[in-house]
Amino acid sequence: KRVEESRAKMEGVEITGSGEAAPPAAAPVPAPAPTPVAAAVAPVVPSQNYTTIDKYAFDAGGYNSPTVSIYIALPNVGSIPRENVTCEFSPSSFDLIVRDLGGKSYRLVNDNLENDIVPEKSKILVKADKIVIKLGKKKTEYGGHDHWSQLTAKKDKKKKAADAANPAAGIMDLMKEMYDSGDDNMKRMIGETMQKQREGKLGADGGMGGDLGGMGDMGL
Repeated sequence: KRVEESRAKMEGVEITGSGEAAPPAAAPVPAPAPTPVAAAVAPVVPSQNYTTIDKYAFDAGGYNSPTVSIYIALPNVGSIPRENVTCEFSPSSFDLIVRDLGGKSYRLVNDNLENDIVPEKSKILVKADKIVIKLGKKKTEYGGHDHWSQLTAKKDKKKKAADAANPAAGIMDLMKEMYDSGDDNMKRMIGETMQKQREGKLGADGGMGGDLGGMGDMGL
């Protein structure tokens, strides 16, 4: 047995207590090579700062034209995805946005149009180097369409509506305009009247108040 153990040691075989040679140890299994993982790529975030579009051409169209047109020159705008060009329409406004054109985003918004529009009949056309906005005109009671002379109303329509809801405020605005354009005597009378209005004394005697009676001599 000692001879066998000596022989086994020389051959690298382990002898068990029973005298039988133990099976050789299994060879170690190499660890699997790590699977390469692609580096995370930061998502591309579209630009959020808008460059205001301040140059465009306006075409009011003819009397029977159903739309007015706005022409905006933007080189290569036709090369970007169509979904990057959007325009929202409401009865009193439009909001054009062009995203990521040459590294910039552009915007043209107008919420003080000369006339109300028909959103369902308004649209945009994207050409190779320009955008055309078509605003649907409202029809008049006589069957034609509203007359347009310019894109933007001369006066703020929101303020005009607020004045209609509050006649006193409208009168005060009118008096302010008269004050700004009047002579010294007019400014004195209007100034006194506006002061009485602020103090709640205007009309306490059933009329417009003291010195304003003289305005009748001025044709007012």
